Amino acid sequence: MKPRGFTLIEVLFALAIFATAGLAVMRTVTEHIRAVTMLEDMTFASYVATNQLTLLQLETRWPPAEQEQGEVELGNRQWRWQQRVTAVEDNDLRQVEVQVSLVEQPDEILYQLITFIGRPHAN
Repeated sequence: MKPRGFTLIEVLFALAIFATAGLAVMRTVTEHIRAVTMLEDMTFASYVATNQLTLLQLETRWPPAEQEQGEVELGNRQWRWQQRVTAVEDNDLRQVEVQVSLVEQPDEILYQLITFIGRPHAN
């Protein structure tokens, strides 16, 4: 009667298959975590840009400053925003561009918001 069981070659081959499958799963999980982190960063950056635009709309100064920048903390991270206001053909409107990046990566723009604001009404 022949002994039953796996040979060493069969065991090594099975381990190689499982190791390859494990690497593929690890790579997929890592890419997923990176994508979720990027989405979270973009979401917080959009909040910073929207908050900055809201503050600009609440100002009574007209026309608003052509260019401003600053830093704000949101979600336990430091964000840098830059705001550029440009004139358009209508004197009662201004185009506003707000760019947001992380303080530790100022050259990587995570979110950009471009909109128009109108002259505040005098009461």
